[in-house]
Amino acid sequence: MQVVKKTGMILFVIWFAFVLFMPKRNLYYKVEQELAMQGIKVNEGRLNEGLFTLNIDDAIVYVKGIDLIHIKHASFFSLFFYSSVTLEEIVVDDSLKSILPTRLDEARLSHAIWKPGHMEVAGKGAFGDFSGDVDLIQRKVHLDFMEINGTGIWKRQLRKGEKGWYYETSF
Repeated sequence: MQVVKKTGMILFVIWFAFVLFMPKRNLYYKVEQELAMQGIKVNEGRLNEGLFTLNIDDAIVYVKGIDLIHIKHASFFSLFFYSSVTLEEIVVDDSLKSILPTRLDEARLSHAIWKPGHMEVAGKGAFGDFSGDVDLIQRKVHLDFMEINGTGIWKRQLRKGEKGWYYETSF
């Protein structure tokens, strides 16, 4: 039994040290480099490293050179088996207001190794709250809206289901 405890403790210390000293900035720059190959550029204001997080303030996302998304604060959190990205105060360019809301208060994406082909999505904005799932294998997005405040032009893209309004698409 002592061998099992010692082995477990050694594995925990190795995992903790690996997560603690993980090169978060380098991983971010690698993701930024991969996005650049897709025509997406992120111009961040400030990068701050935390114990398990990487925080980005005042980011602007350009797609094919067009300024589309402003993000006040983004936080990346990773424990290797569970990772999440939280985006706060997201403002989308007015040219996209016919297909999606132009302002989100918060959006959260999370991924866990026990669900390797799926990402959970949740968020809230002036229109209400939503949660859903992104199936990375079948390349589908499903978002459920708890309640919808107001009527935006983008509401016509939603469908009425048994549990309320939902949005589905593939990519």
